[in-house]
Amino acid sequence: MAEDTDLHGASEEIEGAPPAVSRAELRERRSSETVTVNRYLYLQSQQLEHMLLEAPDLQALLEILLVSMPRHFSFRVAELWLYDPEDILAELIIGGERYGHSLQLHNDAYAMQELYELEPDIVLLDPTDSRMFEVLKVEQGINFALLMPLTDSGRMIGSLHLGLQDDSLVVGDQEEQLIAHLCTMISACFKSAVSRQQVSQLTMLDPLTQISNLRGFEKDIAREISRARRADQALTILVMEIDEFDDLYDHYGDRSGHFVVKKVAERISSDLRATDMMARLSRSRFALLIPGSGEMLGQEIAERMRNDIEGFAIDDGRGAVLQVTVSIGMVTWEPQQYPAVDMPHLARQMESVANKALAQSQSKGGNHITLSRLSTLIV
Repeated sequence: MAEDTDLHGASEEIEGAPPAVSRAELRERRSSETVTVNRYLYLQSQQLEHMLLEAPDLQALLEILLVSMPRHFSFRVAELWLYDPEDILAELIIGGERYGHSLQLHNDAYAMQELYELEPDIVLLDPTDSRMFEVLKVEQGINFALLMPLTDSGRMIGSLHLGLQDDSLVVGDQEEQLIAHLCTMISACFKSAVSRQQVSQLTMLDPLTQISNLRGFEKDIAREISRARRADQALTILVMEIDEFDDLYDHYGDRSGHFVVKKVAERISSDLRATDMMARLSRSRFALLIPGSGEMLGQEIAERMRNDIEGFAIDDGRGAVLQVTVSIGMVTWEPQQYPAVDMPHLARQMESVANKALAQSQSKGGNHITLSRLSTLIV
């Protein structure tokens, strides 16, 4: 008896295979996935926009653009070119060296204009584009780059480059609108941050030494503690004071006293790394922030500075050669050892401990270094 087999219009099902999907269902699924991706990008851009608007200063804005933004949108790396024809940004940006090649200041806008072929539009570069050899040079495995022009009244002020390993980013009309909005937002926030920084800098500089004053130092330490926590790196504070400065001031007068303070500040500053920061806290007291420095390195730096000042002959220009010494108090914060959450409290405690260590050095006759350690922290 022959088996009845109908071959017309029938599709043989393979055992264990997933059910067949119609073209209509496939289109609907792809549409749903696109909506999901767009929704994700929209929410991420909203959060990023909030971060940009909340950035308190230029340094915080750079941290968002070069560190937070790539993570936010799953890019491999970020690079920022800024147009700085008069070296204004070079003076305003503190600790920009930490970003290495990722932050570039250009005196000439031509390099940026060439990237966009004279039209500041959003560009997605692929491996076949020769402009890939101009951006993100130091990064390995970057095959695609999103170029975001930053403009002010139609004039190029910068260019943000985001690197990808693959072609996962598709820039359609909706994505382009979203990115264009971010470009406008970043440009506006950057311009505002520069203006605020210029005004702020005038109130945070010591007029005699041209280094940070107490107000500037408190802002610096808050920023560096936050950065050290994110990078899981140690941070050391040195507080130093010129020994017997009141006697020197009374004996030689106001002019010589100011001259000594200025020369000591210059001598110490010349021995600092690019990432270190110095401030004048009071008449003869200074503070140093040394990022990435544990106790051992901090002690080496403190000892080198103490020796350097001790052997420093200061010619006051009127025939007198003055020699001074400094007393130093030191404290180091290790995030692994003291995982503090209350950053303002930590800043106050580090300042307090360093000042007490300085007092101990002075009580020993001066020209001395005292290391003090944090005990308990409010976490």
